[in-house]
Amino acid sequence: MSEKLIQGLEKLNIEFSQQQISQVETYISEVLEFNKGYNLMKAENADEMAVNHILDSLVAIPHLKKIICELQSQTNKEILDIADIGSGGGCPGIPLAIAFPEHNFFLVERMEKRCDFLSSVIKKLNLQNVKVECKAVDTVEINSFDLEVFRAFHPFDLKIINLLFRMLRKGGYLAAYKAREEKILAEMEEIKTMVKNYEKIKLTVPFLEDHERNLVVIKK
Repeated sequence: MSEKLIQGLEKLNIEFSQQQISQVETYISEVLEFNKGYNLMKAENADEMAVNHILDSLVAIPHLKKIICELQSQTNKEILDIADIGSGGGCPGIPLAIAFPEHNFFLVERMEKRCDFLSSVIKKLNLQNVKVECKAVDTVEINSFDLEVFRAFHPFDLKIINLLFRMLRKGGYLAAYKAREEKILAEMEEIKTMVKNYEKIKLTVPFLEDHERNLVVIKK
């Protein structure tokens, strides 16, 4: 068990059931096991995985809850379709799917080896609300998702924002986990012809307080 996971959840005021904690712990051990033969995610041990990947994914929960509430009221849909774009090893998609079991999650990933890992983990965790979309983003159907999240995907440029908007339903949201503000400002300058307004929210990840983290929220 990762001590830092439990402490971090407390610091973030996230109340997970025993089952949810157990799902996260199984996910951590699966990633670490897979890492031995295939460098899936940068993590040497359970604490590092918990801090750098799990807590880093879950820190946005209060802001995502607001977006979800707004989307529910504007679409009259109880259950939303949420995508993790360029999911890789499954962050932030899998931790968020554990936190929001009432919504549908789609892990969009083009590399087959990663897709195999994601499919196997979903089965092990018995995550009924998660599906792997093993395809490149430009082949995903248009208007597929209400909300798109991503962490280590491509920097924003006009081609990328076009692809992201293409998959997103009208009125839907993008929530991008980003690092330094100066880099965000440069990226947003690149796409200003398409994105007039956005919100940049400062995030503080437990045990990574000295790392600058931000959530960039864009409405289509």
